[in-house]
Amino acid sequence: MSEKVLSCPKDGNALSLVYESEKIGNVVKISIYYKCPTCGYRKDLEKLEVQRGEQLLAVKKFTRPPQ
Repeated sequence: MSEKVLSCPKDGNALSLVYESEKIGNVVKISIYYKCPTCGYRKDLEKLEVQRGEQLLAVKKFTRPPQ
């Protein structure tokens, strides 16, 4: 089974899949995107926000439709 490689629209290099997270107080923000290691082009796929309350866990999901 072969893996599909996405190419950068600016310079044609292979894009890397990046998972990035940061915690601010009781909120964790997670970003998932493709990034070109050469020119820095970025294509956002999904963003998540996870917020923890006293008796609650709220998850917000933001996605971008495929282009």
